[in-house]
Amino acid sequence: MNEPDYSLVSKTIRWGTALLFAVGSTLFLGSSTPRPVSATGHILRNSSRSWPYSFPCRIHEGSNKDLFVMTLGDVKTPLADGVFNPVKDEVVLNDGRVIRNYYRDSLGIKFYRPIDKKDFPLPPSGWCSWYYYYQSVDASQIRQNARWIAKNLKAYGAKFVQIDDGWQGKGHGAGDNRNWFKVNDRFKPGMNKVAAFIKSLGLTPGIWLAPQGQSSPTVVKDHPGAFILDADTSVSKTWEGMYLVDPSSKAGLNYLKSLFTMLKGWGYDYFKIDGQPIVIQQYRGKEAFMKHPSDNADSLYRATLETIRKTIGKKRYLLGCWGIPNPGIGIMNGSRTGGDVVLGWSGFMTSLTATMHWYFLNNVVWYCDPDAMLLRYPLTLNQARAWATMQGLTGEALMASDRLPDLSSARVRILQSVFPAQNIRPLDLFPSRRLKHIWDLKINHLGRNYDVVGLFDFNQKNTKTIFLNWKDLGYSDSSVIQVFDFWNKEYLGAWKKGMAVTISPTSCRVLTLLQSDGQIQLISTNRHITQGYTDLVSLASNKSGTDFHGESMVIGGEKYALYFAYPRGRNFVVRSATAGNLKVHVVGHQGWAKVEFTSPKSAKIKWHVGFAPATYYHYPVSTPYGLSIRAESLHGVMLKWDDQYNLNLGCEVYLNGRLAGYAPTNVFPLNGLNPDATYHVAVRSVWEDGTESQEADTASFELRRLLPETVSMGNLKPAGDGVAVGNSSFAGSEISIGGVCYESGIGVRANSETAFDVSKLYAKFAAMVGVDNNDGGRSGSIEFFVYGDGHELWHSGPVAYGSAAVPVSVDIKGITSLVLKTVSSGGGNGVKLADWADARLENTTRQEK
Repeated sequence: MNEPDYSLVSKTIRWGTALLFAVGSTLFLGSSTPRPVSATGHILRNSSRSWPYSFPCRIHEGSNKDLFVMTLGDVKTPLADGVFNPVKDEVVLNDGRVIRNYYRDSLGIKFYRPIDKKDFPLPPSGWCSWYYYYQSVDASQIRQNARWIAKNLKAYGAKFVQIDDGWQGKGHGAGDNRNWFKVNDRFKPGMNKVAAFIKSLGLTPGIWLAPQGQSSPTVVKDHPGAFILDADTSVSKTWEGMYLVDPSSKAGLNYLKSLFTMLKGWGYDYFKIDGQPIVIQQYRGKEAFMKHPSDNADSLYRATLETIRKTIGKKRYLLGCWGIPNPGIGIMNGSRTGGDVVLGWSGFMTSLTATMHWYFLNNVVWYCDPDAMLLRYPLTLNQARAWATMQGLTGEALMASDRLPDLSSARVRILQSVFPAQNIRPLDLFPSRRLKHIWDLKINHLGRNYDVVGLFDFNQKNTKTIFLNWKDLGYSDSSVIQVFDFWNKEYLGAWKKGMAVTISPTSCRVLTLLQSDGQIQLISTNRHITQGYTDLVSLASNKSGTDFHGESMVIGGEKYALYFAYPRGRNFVVRSATAGNLKVHVVGHQGWAKVEFTSPKSAKIKWHVGFAPATYYHYPVSTPYGLSIRAESLHGVMLKWDDQYNLNLGCEVYLNGRLAGYAPTNVFPLNGLNPDATYHVAVRSVWEDGTESQEADTASFELRRLLPETVSMGNLKPAGDGVAVGNSSFAGSEISIGGVCYESGIGVRANSETAFDVSKLYAKFAAMVGVDNNDGGRSGSIEFFVYGDGHELWHSGPVAYGSAAVPVSVDIKGITSLVLKTVSSGGGNGVKLADWADARLENTTRQEK
């Protein structure tokens, strides 16, 4: 089957085999004829390949364990370990070795099957009612949000309007609220009328339910043999409902058929079925009470899904929820991959954790859904951009869940910048327990090979500076990389080796990276976070690279901008710019230019931009001063120098005589250092053409001698793949144990191991341990263990929720690897958040070698 892609693209034409065509007197290298436009205003094209097709993959982390990689388009990258064949479930490594049944056996995906993309070529994009209205939703609010979507978001790719819990039964929670045959009075005159209204706007109605559960004794009585009973008494009373469908009986499956026949008849084409892990768990323990007992709970569960699928057909979307019901693979179109989010940074962290652990399934076996995206106040604009960036760079299911008419214009623009979800796939085919800070989306479109990189600071307190190393992303050491800031719409120059990027707490930066080819280049567009993939239909330039001709799909009434970067050390002006008969606005800068126009209606617009050489201004930069060095970790330092009085574009940093990278501000991190080695650093001011100051500010250091007497472990990076959040709970809130709050420490999940390379640098480890006050489980306990070089050094015994923190003090002199381990105990199905509060290393051995 072909894989349609509703993005704006045309066939990639490479320079050696391009078509030639003329515009005026200019000869262009051109792209193929654009594809027809769909009713939603997106270009409808078929990929040059048919899904399922092979694609590049990594099966383990590279040298930078903080890097998370995705791809969009036909990407080739030296980061790949090999190629994955989704039909064969097989990885062929670069050295020729073959790993067969990779998802099934290596990753434990028992029911592996490639995603069927025929009817849903892209992940769903739309709106869910739950995280604003919860169970107080009503028909009028659904209509109001649907109207807003039709007016403000439909042209951007929004399609689905999903009504969540609250349309059915009466009351709240379980009880009568789980009677799917009774419509709540708030939805009079009927759910069919609401669906019809949504469809009248050109949108697709969706509905939530927990179908295997039921709460009405009358419904159960009317469907004899359909539910699991002991005599007349239910043996399964859970969140799903007071009664549970018997999957082994024909009556049970017929009940599901009648239920979904009714919902389908109302006009719903998107079904979110909740509580699925509960259903699977219950089927594993209730076999004796079933009509036809079986010890294969997965098969029993899949029988309910297959009945639902057969009833609704393949053209309606089926989403599993919550947690991750893996046995639904091959039947569901998508699945939630984590718990419910909340309005706040901890909600973002919930979605982030789900993405980190389960993203390897996305667009391979189904569309992952890390839960709804929230952008409203009191989230800051930086936090809203971070949440949107997480969704936009991964191509997971994209469902907003705010009261959309209330969003400010700034938040609406953030929303529109990531709609719709794109055909993005993981390069990294393995789960990650680490919360990674560098997200690299590699894109190939119309001959443009570029990276959209998200850099995150998940911490709520401290500013983070990350060194973005071009080599880690697959670029060569000699590459000059053009850099553009997407959210701030600003060109940041062209630099070698890499760049230090400073990120505020609970925020992100999104940088577009494009390898310079020595000519003028289109570096970004403003329509979508993928910066050209959704909107550029064609793109070409003349041989000298001074005239560009293209076609873009633009949104009616919205400013559309093209951003061009100039070759390093050269300057140009826009000598001509046209966009059909539209008025064009040009903003010129040294090093780059913006060309902007607005169409009164959504349409494909042909445009042309011509450039002419211009005077280049050069400032003679002077030597920086005030260099200082501070130990930032056990294996890294932070360089800092004074803010400079004289003009410059930042500084370039040298380590032992070799260029380390570029810093736009006055700080630069150096990591991966040997604590016992001596290093020499030099810092030179630099102009945008790469010209450096003649003299440098220099210093030498030995890291061991810079280490303080006490180090907070909340500022250290784990050595292995363990997940730890520094200076906050794992949920992102302030560390709090037994009612006492702590400024520093490490937040982890229960049943975790977090390793630190302490390199025999300290003599003592100390902390206060306990279950975090913000843990929603509030039952059970957690045990804490400390290991040094594989040997147990200390353990706490069970620590219950609400208990006072337990002190830890352990001798670690001579220890290289320190491991902090947590284990649920004593009914630990509830508590999940464990804290190593005020965790620290004491009594440095810096004078000893």
